[in-house]
Amino acid sequence: MSSCTRLLLAWTGGIALTVLHLAPWFEPRPRLVLGVLPEELAYRLGWMVLAFAYLVWFTASVWREEDGA
Repeated sequence: MSSCTRLLLAWTGGIALTVLHLAPWFEPRPRLVLGVLPEELAYRLGWMVLAFAYLVWFTASVWREEDGA
């Protein structure tokens, strides 16, 4: 994968995570997910898992030693 493609994917992922974090369409309802988690908490936990996966991918793929100073 070229560095240009990695950079494009990094920006796209970062913007997507920001939009998902702000989530203007998400209005939590008083509903339980899996019978124990409030819907908003489940959404935020899912977002954190996605953010962690993005961070792992970013540090492994985009942030490389040969690209640095």
